[in-house]
Amino acid sequence: MKKSTFLIYLATFLFFICNQTNAQDFEDPGAYMGFIGKQHQTIAKRFLAYNSASSHNKRAKKVESLKAKLLDEIQESRMNISGMPSYKNDKSYRDSAVSFMKLYFNALNEDYNKIVNMEEIAEQSYDLMEAYLLAKQMVDKKMDEASAALHAVEKKFAAEHNVSLLNSEDEIGAMMKKVGQTVDYYNPIYLTFFKSFKQEAYLVVAIEKKNINGIEQNRNSLLQFSKEGLEKLEKLSPFNGDNSLISNCKRLLEFYVKEATEKIPAISDYLLKQEAFDKMQKEFEKKSAPTKDEVNSFNKGVKEVNTAVNAYNANNNYLNQSRHDLINNWNSATGAFFDNHMPTYN
Repeated sequence: MKKSTFLIYLATFLFFICNQTNAQDFEDPGAYMGFIGKQHQTIAKRFLAYNSASSHNKRAKKVESLKAKLLDEIQESRMNISGMPSYKNDKSYRDSAVSFMKLYFNALNEDYNKIVNMEEIAEQSYDLMEAYLLAKQMVDKKMDEASAALHAVEKKFAAEHNVSLLNSEDEIGAMMKKVGQTVDYYNPIYLTFFKSFKQEAYLVVAIEKKNINGIEQNRNSLLQFSKEGLEKLEKLSPFNGDNSLISNCKRLLEFYVKEATEKIPAISDYLLKQEAFDKMQKEFEKKSAPTKDEVNSFNKGVKEVNTAVNAYNANNNYLNQSRHDLINNWNSATGAFFDNHMPTYN
């Protein structure tokens, strides 16, 4: 999952750009607003480069370098805006833009660092993963609210100073919007996948420990989560015609359902028979001269446990191979999804 996006809220800011942005003449209200808009657009471009590298699996060193450049750009833009004079004693738009930049820098710096710390332990449990994604959403929500507040100041400033705003979306704004749409679509499907994926991991641990009660409890939970996940997937639509995430997640959940209903009972049966046979063998070996019936009973036990072993091995081979293939398919689909839909910007 580990896809970080923190600037989708700037997309809406870029929808409203005044129609006079060329001259740096702070006596003209259109140029005054255009200067601030240009600062935001420069930052948006920096973000897209950073997000593109992060989403398309570029080297960690390059991603961190682009993030540092993004933070530097925010600080520089903030200083550029704060250095502007008020417009006819109206400093509302300038100061609101500066406050937004400060909040934005903190989101990418302090909030981001907290989220990175959460990311390091997120895969330990579904609850931790859910909390990690929720924390990212809360940062975006905070910035959405800040962006909306800045919009209100922007429109008020424009109205008071007779500036016409163009309610349009440029190429950068469209790319920013698509970043948010792509991640918003991916996250719920990922959580659906991860819930069953993690539950199966608990089941595998219980099998390794030969914990029959643990196996049954985790089997039931896996069955429940996978069925619930399949119901959620049925309500989703393809993303711009791309059904790959849904279809690959669905196949994996169907595998988990089959595992829980058909394969795990045979594994539990083997473990129970092996446990019973071990006890019988221990008692049988104590006898110096076992009776014919005791020998026949022991041989019958050997036959039963061998049959159970064969079924156990066959099930394990099937589960291991199927799991390997389906997880690889899911990972490939995830990579292709981001490659195809996450905007690329250099």
